[in-house]
Amino acid sequence: MRDTTLPPVRVEAEFKERLVRYAATQDRDVSWVIRKAVEEYLDRHEKGR
Repeated sequence: MRDTTLPPVRVEAEFKERLVRYAATQDRDVSWVIRKAVEEYLDRHEKGR
């Protein structure tokens, strides 16, 4: 699997601040948090939940 670039995602400032705060508590980059969230979402929905 090769890396691809996705289009930018616009979010409200408050949402971005929440992401940054949460990522810091997990000692992770914001991009890691977003990837994990999307992965979990897709896993749930692809299984028909």
